[in-house]
This record gives sequence, structure tokens and C-alpha cells, in this order.
Amino acid sequence: LYKRQILIPYFGGKNMRKIRLDQFTEYRFCSNLQAGAKPGTAAFVVTQANGDNGYDNHLWLLEDGQVRQLTSFNESNFIWEDEETLLFASLRDPKDKEALAAGEERTVFYRLNIHQGEARKAMTIPYTVTGFKRMKDGRLLLTIRYHLDYSRMAELPEQEKQTLLKKKKEEQDYQIVSEAPYYFDGAGFTNGLRSRLAVWDPKQGSVDFLTAPTFAVSGLELEAETNQVVFWGADFTAVKEVKDGLYRLDLTTKTIDCLIEPGQMKISFAQGYCGAILAAMSAGGKYGAGETPKLYLIDPQTKARTLFNDNDATFGNAVGTDCAFGGSAMKKIASTDFYAVMTDADHTPLFRFDSQGRRTEALPFDGAIFGFDLQGDTAYLIAMKDMKLQEIYEANLKTGECVQRSHFNDAVLAECYVAKPKRLDYAQTPDPLWGWVLEPKDYDPSKKYPAILDIHGGPRGSYGTVFYHEMQLWANEGYFVFFCNVHGSDGRGDAFADLRGKFGTIDFDDFMQFTDAVLKAYPQIDAKRIGVTGGSYGGYMTNWIIGHTDRFACAASQRSISNWVSENMVSDIGFSFGNDQMDATPWSDVNKIWDQSPLKAADRCVTPTLFIHSFEDYRCPIQEGMQMYNAIVHHGVEARMCLFKGESHGLSRGGKPLHRIRRLQEITDWMNRFCKQEEK
Repeated sequence: LYKRQILIPYFGGKNMRKIRLDQFTEYRFCSNLQAGAKPGTAAFVVTQANGDNGYDNHLWLLEDGQVRQLTSFNESNFIWEDEETLLFASLRDPKDKEALAAGEERTVFYRLNIHQGEARKAMTIPYTVTGFKRMKDGRLLLTIRYHLDYSRMAELPEQEKQTLLKKKKEEQDYQIVSEAPYYFDGAGFTNGLRSRLAVWDPKQGSVDFLTAPTFAVSGLELEAETNQVVFWGADFTAVKEVKDGLYRLDLTTKTIDCLIEPGQMKISFAQGYCGAILAAMSAGGKYGAGETPKLYLIDPQTKARTLFNDNDATFGNAVGTDCAFGGSAMKKIASTDFYAVMTDADHTPLFRFDSQGRRTEALPFDGAIFGFDLQGDTAYLIAMKDMKLQEIYEANLKTGECVQRSHFNDAVLAECYVAKPKRLDYAQTPDPLWGWVLEPKDYDPSKKYPAILDIHGGPRGSYGTVFYHEMQLWANEGYFVFFCNVHGSDGRGDAFADLRGKFGTIDFDDFMQFTDAVLKAYPQIDAKRIGVTGGSYGGYMTNWIIGHTDRFACAASQRSISNWVSENMVSDIGFSFGNDQMDATPWSDVNKIWDQSPLKAADRCVTPTLFIHSFEDYRCPIQEGMQMYNAIVHHGVEARMCLFKGESHGLSRGGKPLHRIRRLQEITDWMNRFCKQEEK
């Protein structure tokens, strides 16, 4: 399959196939890339929509430049045990599925030799394991999803266990709230849930917990050679501290040493480095909760902190797409070098920090890296470039040569029209600003066309020159599509991204200036047939735009914020994010918050607007869209609202395939109704 001729998408010409609205169900996405101990090998997960309105996840192997599928069941959580063996969690046995359906907790592990036949059941752990790492002595370091009321059933005699299972079933119709936060987007209600550290001894068949039941672990790194664990989190019974504490655990003595007390620093990651702890942290001083973490070295004996790099760049990939699924590692320590994917305005290269904290670009990359791992001077990447979908790449860090090793998505885009983003610079002061324009399929400069302004989320998100299915669909349907990174966007430092107390001001001006520049550059766009849409912050800005201008023919507001006063009280991150971003609280200056709320100007709206929201969106709860909908329809504006059951904030990227199709159909139909009148 992968030795055939490589097919690439077309960027011009006639008689090309249109990208279909549901074509994303044929795309394949990569995640959880892990290099093996043997040179030339790496394992990863491939995800694709299935016929049951869900997704299949399978383990794949890259070996000697070729990729092949390893498993056919639904599996994604794995580690390398040795250079020949993968250990992964899976539900293959009907009895294990029945036990889980009855309310029991268990995680079943299978072992697979990558060169010898089928996987074999290796062990069953009577808890819900969310992560695992192999220790030097063969034991497993676990993170366990632990419920304070029910997870103890694994430690009870059978009769008491059955009594507790019965109680758990009886309580399914009720949700008790006794702490904050009590829910989290994508995870549901989390009241009483903690992530605990534990060690599994396969010889003894026992779980030894290392952290208290009420302690919530946010992240960890294992130092296998020294038998040490660096982790961060906080103990709480009522309200969790936003800023975690940092700890070091000796797995031999089981002693825990606190390096930084909770409440001091917002910790992004930390791990052992040259006898010290390398940590990315921010006190959230000058730029608030969203401040970019700087790199520090922490002496584990004295606990003294030394600035390693005065960083002002975003760790990880902030360049958005609706064609990714699952996560992968974005950092790696190799000897005395620290490697990290970082966002540089509109692309994400791989950077290297040496032992002196000096940063250089280890691998230039004109696209987006979604995960990587290293084997000596070889970097394996999950990436998007050249307007193609995600693939596996192999790069030589010495030469910079980067070779595409998988071709999962070549055929699905072959002979389709893929619009190439054309950069448009539109401002120089106080900061250079630019965006991109996608030209419609079969573009004829002598004709007039409708257009769509698409706004990213965040606001600390970013657009780049990567494939975006919804934008490509609209370009194929005859629209100009334009998008940009305004003030507030990620990848250009804290000063550029700082919108605290200024929402709806400089960002709104940037969008209007960009729209003017696009119309000037492309007089083929009919200024009376432009739609606007966006999700999350993009939904907020769509709500803001329709209350402050009538220049758009229609709007589609997705998973939006309309009222910062209510958002602060109901969002899973409202108290930490909303109050910070408004630069005020409802008790300190409610008028300042109201002034930045689109709902305040809803009585001035005249733009027909579609609202898309999800019932289980706990980031921008459904009431935010409802408020804006009610406000404008009661002021005589035509509106429609489509609400999705069983979906969260990430509907457009990871929702059920049929729901994603319906969402995109709703938006496209709405745009067609108001922006294509002249074509009828």
C-alpha cells in the first residue's frame, strides 16, 4: 500500500474534484508517537471515523522507513517494554467489558511482540489506569483515575464490593457537588475524582499508592535511571488551588519532597535534567494567568531556582486545525539538550536548548508539528505541511532533511482542489499583521464571489498555512475564505497576546482592518455577501461583531461567550480564566466586565445569526449561546440555534462524526442562504 506512487493534492487547474462536506470521515489522524530502542523504529496511533458514529484507534509501526498496522482492536495507550515489545491497554475480552458495564473498575493490559503474531493478555489492574511508565526494575508507575467514594471497591471483600456497586448504581441519577472545580470540559463531572500516583508490581500483583486520596496529580515525569519522579499537583477537599505545587518522589524510599508550595507558580511541565529539575513555570505577574512560562533550573537539595531561559515563546503547537485527533509528546531531554516544539507566529519548528539555556532552531518547519520523539540525531514527527493532512515524517537533525514516511491521506485528497493560502500583509503599526486568503474553486477574476471570515479560538490560538477542512470545503463551494492572527493570538510573545481588559477593542479593529484589506486586494468579493464565523473566542468575537457592525450578511456563532459575568460563574475555568482576562471580577468592577460582553450590544444587532452549541460544553456553557440567541430574536433579528446532545467544547475537532457533519452542514447552509442570493 505504501510503496505505490505518492499522490499529492492539486493547487490549481480545472476539472478537479470538490472536497465533500463529509470527506473528513476518510481522513486518518496520527497521535502518541514513541520512538523505540532499536534504531529506525517508532510506534504510533492511527485514528479514523468508523461506521458506528465513533472512531477506531489502531497501533502502527514505523520500521526501516516503512509503516504497517500492528493491531485491529481499539487501542491507543501504550509503551515500549523493550525494543521488540509493546505493552498496551485494551478491552478485548467480553467478560472485561461486562465488568466495566456493571460499574467495576479495571484496566487490562496486553503484550505484543512487533514481529511475532498476536497480542496476549498480560495483566489486569483493578483500577482505571490513565497513564503508565516502565520503571527500571520492570514495575509500572501508574496514574489512576480514583473516585473517593467508589474506587476503594478493589480493596474490599466480595460482599462489601457488591454492596458498594449497588450503591454506585443507585446514585447514577444524582450528581453531588461539594468541591470546585466540579466538572471539566471533555471529562464531565469530576467531583470526587482524583488522579493518583501508584506503582504496580507484576510479580506481586499489587498496587501501591504513592499519593494521598485527595491529592490531584496534574502531570509527572519519571527519571528511570535515578528512580525519581517529578510531579505537580495539589491536595484539596473543597477548592483546588489554580497554581500547583511541585514535588519530587523517591521511588526507593517512597519519600516525597516539596520543591515549590502550591499557590506560587503555574507549572506547565518539569523533569530531571543534569542533576537538577528543569521546569517551565510562570508566576502570572505581568501578563496574568496566560503568561508564557519561563524555564527554570531547580536544585533538588536547596530548592533554589535559577532562571534558565527568559522565554517568551509558546511551548507546544498553537496552530489550529480541524484535522487532528489525540495528543503526542512535545518535549524531550536528550543528554544535556532540551528539545521542544514551540509556536512561532504561524508555524511550529522544533527548538533546542543547550546546557547554558541558549535556544536555537533544531529543525525549521514550515507547517505544524503535533508530536515528536528522538533517536540520536533522528527526529520522528507527526506533522502537517504543504497543505497535506497529518503524516509521519523522519528528519535528520544534522542536515535538516525531512522525509515523509507515511502516506495515509495522499489518496483521499488526490485530484481534489486544495486552495493554497495566499498571504496578505495589512498593517505595520504598532505590530506587523497579516492573514491569508483562500481562492474559490475554478476562480474566475471576472466574476463576483461571496466570502467567509473565519476566526480562531483562544484567543491565544493561531492560524497557519495548514489544511483546515471547513475552510477548504467552503473554498470548494465557491467562497473566498479569509483568516488571520490578530492581537491576542499566540506565538508572538506575551505583549502581543495580552488582551486582558481589552476584549472587543484592538482585536475588533484588527478584524475590520483585515476585512477592508481583503476587499481591496480582491475586488471580486461582493462586499454585501460576506459571512463571519468562529468558535470559542471566535464565537465570542462573532457575537461582538454582530453587535458593532452590520457589514456582514450573516454570522455563525459557535461555542461562544456572550456574557462574561455569567461565564465567570459557570465555566470550568471561569474563575481562573474569565476573571483574569476581564482584568476585573464581578465584585471589583462589574461594569468593566459587562462592557466587554457582546450581550450588552445585542439590541443593536441586525445580522441573521446561527448559534451552534453543545449541551456538555463546560468551557463555554450552553447558556452563553442561549443568552445571545434570546437577546437578538427578541429584538427582531432572524436567528437559528442548533444544540448537540452528548458533545463538549471540541465538537468541531473530535465530536461524533455524524454530529460534525450536521454542524458543518448547518453552517454551510446558513452561509449559502444569505451569501449566495445572486446565484439563485
